[in-house]
Amino acid sequence: MKSPEAWEKDSISKHLVSMLAWSFRPFMSGFGKAGVPDIVACVPVVVTKEMVGMRVGLFVGVEVKRDGKLPTKLQESRIEEIKEAGGIAVWGTADRVIPHLKTLPWTPV
Repeated sequence: MKSPEAWEKDSISKHLVSMLAWSFRPFMSGFGKAGVPDIVACVPVVVTKEMVGMRVGLFVGVEVKRDGKLPTKLQESRIEEIKEAGGIAVWGTADRVIPHLKTLPWTPV
């Protein structure tokens, strides 16, 4: 039986597929860097006219939460680290995350 958070992850992952993004869900089980987002993605974008035709990937980290839940302090720190490095980091339910993903300057191949 799926947890409420698993349904949110599935909805967000399905949306990322529609954006032609490469993504995965890290399974840490005590290994790896603590606080890593639940979904890590690279969304294809076309950049400004100064970089005409160049296609780059935009790093996206998604911390999935059930309705009413907030990120932990460590998760908040990771979100800030991603933003400071030039990536996009969001958290919340699918209803909160997907509209944010729709604002990204992604362009299908």
